[in-house]
Amino acid sequence: MIPLLQRWLTTWPGIFLFTFTILALIIPSWFLSDPGTFWHIRTGEWMIDHLEILRTDPFSQSESNWVPTQWLAEILMAYSYRMGGFATLTTLSSFIIAVWISILARRWFLAGMHPILVWFLAILVLKIGAVHFLARPLLINYLGITLLSYFILDFSNGRSKPYWLLLSFPLAVFWANCHGGYLGGLSILGFSTLIWTTQFLFSQGPIKDFRNLLIMWCSNLMWLLAPCISPFGIGMYETWLKIWFKLDLPSYIIEHAAPKLLDFYMLGAFAAFAAVTIFFFLSGKGAQYLGITASIWAWFFLALKRARNAPIFISIAAVMFEEIWLNLVSSKKIREDWIIRQPKKPSLKMIVTLSLIVMSLLISSVFGWYQIPVDPKKWPVDLIEPMQQLAQDYGPDTKIYNAVNDGGFLIFYAPKWRVFQDDRCEIHAFRDGKDDGSWITETMKLEMKAPDQLLLELQNRDIKLAIAPKDSPLGKLLQSTNLPIKPIFSGKTHAIWQLP
Repeated sequence: MIPLLQRWLTTWPGIFLFTFTILALIIPSWFLSDPGTFWHIRTGEWMIDHLEILRTDPFSQSESNWVPTQWLAEILMAYSYRMGGFATLTTLSSFIIAVWISILARRWFLAGMHPILVWFLAILVLKIGAVHFLARPLLINYLGITLLSYFILDFSNGRSKPYWLLLSFPLAVFWANCHGGYLGGLSILGFSTLIWTTQFLFSQGPIKDFRNLLIMWCSNLMWLLAPCISPFGIGMYETWLKIWFKLDLPSYIIEHAAPKLLDFYMLGAFAAFAAVTIFFFLSGKGAQYLGITASIWAWFFLALKRARNAPIFISIAAVMFEEIWLNLVSSKKIREDWIIRQPKKPSLKMIVTLSLIVMSLLISSVFGWYQIPVDPKKWPVDLIEPMQQLAQDYGPDTKIYNAVNDGGFLIFYAPKWRVFQDDRCEIHAFRDGKDDGSWITETMKLEMKAPDQLLLELQNRDIKLAIAPKDSPLGKLLQSTNLPIKPIFSGKTHAIWQLP
């Protein structure tokens, strides 16, 4: 028994099993804590049912054109949901994250890291990345950023050729059509190539001849064009740039706000940043790794501005842990008993076991044996049936008021309604003639500070229904004795009101 346990603890399948089990079986509802999951599924289902790509918003009162840049991932999410509900979706999400951390752990084990250190680093990386463990297309960024960072690291060491970028171009197209985090990968690649080119001009760096320089820049050009191979062409870039540079996302989306610097995951990010920086200046190999180190620095400071950037930062930094370890070993700064000279390899039985565990969970979800309920403390699940009944009574395209965070939930469970707003900021931030992305910000100010004015605004818009948290300013106003309004339905956290 002990040798079997040692084999699991000293190879990457143990890391995979630990991660997958925790996420898929112990905290699966964590993946369903974001409203985007719901409207992503419904968007994919719309495209499947209509056999066309969405180009206008069918879910809200915005009546806007829409470029759903995550269309491919949304279709895959919709198929996953139709196969086995939220259980299939959370299982696949857990699988993606487990693969991501296993890729890192495998390289650490092969580098001769002691298993205790590998497990410590794996848990640290998982903790930092957990800020975005959600059943959303953004999970693809963990894999894309990590694989691209390993290419940059291996190219810096002469272990990889620029042809890899050409061969992986189909993966670039897939990634670009799944999530805008592709821009992060593109920035890492472009930044590194620019540094390598500068070094080449001074007869330094990993690019040794003009032929490889040409291949590298041609590959960059192809990766730059990858998002244009989509139903929207250049519209993908236009939407991404509008989201990142024209919207005040931190003001109404918490994951885009600056993190608390003393949060545990940020302390881990500080430690990772310090390790990479110390390695760069003291190893004597700074110039060799400038391409990837510069990207790590850049994304660390971006993570200080937005919590959402922390997973991208740690995906790049974690790749460098291997090189830091190898440098410490070569310089004999590590005790010999902490170095594993002949790392163990996982057996075929272990890999088959992992495959069977994942497949059995997926099959169980398809047949309904394994199900994941929506958290009633997070979402108004006790109002689902009343909402669906009201949607039938009031007819299709009925306008309803809702807070931003409830929009995705309503789109999923009452798709016949036209929601007031949701977290698709690229649509709602520019409504009512606003060209500065301020519509959501101004609406949230009314919600929080002037609910009476918001109520008048809703009446002017001829909105007859409202769903609001009972503890929100609007919910408290509607419950006050000053207004002759009674809720149609009242749940534990929310109530549905008929507005005068």
